[in-house]
Amino acid sequence: MDPLTCNDCTTVNFGDSIPLSTLDWPGRASVVFFLRGCPYRCPYCQNYSILSGSDPVDFSRIEQLIESSRLFVSTVIFSGGEPLQQKDAILALCSLVKDLGLDVGIHTNGAYPDVLEELCKRKLVDGVFIDVKAPLNDPESYGRMIGSEKPSVTILPDEVTEKVRESIEIAVKYGVLEELRTTVLPQHMDSPEEIRSIVYSIAPFLEISKVPYVVQQGLPGNTGDRILKELSPLSRESLLMLSKPSLDVGVEIYVRTREKGSERISFETI
Repeated sequence: MDPLTCNDCTTVNFGDSIPLSTLDWPGRASVVFFLRGCPYRCPYCQNYSILSGSDPVDFSRIEQLIESSRLFVSTVIFSGGEPLQQKDAILALCSLVKDLGLDVGIHTNGAYPDVLEELCKRKLVDGVFIDVKAPLNDPESYGRMIGSEKPSVTILPDEVTEKVRESIEIAVKYGVLEELRTTVLPQHMDSPEEIRSIVYSIAPFLEISKVPYVVQQGLPGNTGDRILKELSPLSRESLLMLSKPSLDVGVEIYVRTREKGSERISFETI
């Protein structure tokens, strides 16, 4: 079943859920649903087990899970995988959530700007969090980060960077962009120069929208890469040091770690 042409709006290809999270939408309590499927095969993916496969779940089950958390949350977040890959399902799910009187958050890699714009036009999304995996002006690096050499990845690096840029523009246009972020693991965008290049490539969007750029601590143990799994996460101090040189770009930068959560950094940090 092609998730982008599926006309069955009563089921979703389901991955997992978190009944209560205060991390996935900073400052708000959320129930989080992870949907299966993704056009990328990032070697450092933290949710590699749901990149493929099929587990159709009826919308009534999703509604039950929302209701069980409703007393404690104000938002429902759809993540993945890539939630926008299931176009019909995500449109129907977001409509369901809005009918329940809750806000909708989307965690996306930016590969489906057409779906994002439709959500925005229908006023079905309140907050968008976009992963920026490499500098938007460097398709070669972006291709490396999304595993473009793997046969299952059919989207070209040049096309990827254009779609991510378009998704950011849409989120800014409709006033729903909450955060641009990069997940950093050893040997994956783990140098000050690479982070600085990313910041420069997205700085105009950050300046217009007044949202932060977040450097996230990736967890190698959560990946499917055998070699990467043996490595330790970059420390908070390492993330601060590789992010700090980008402060002179003049945008708001945060570091997010298991130890300290989200911290806005400054020239005085460390």
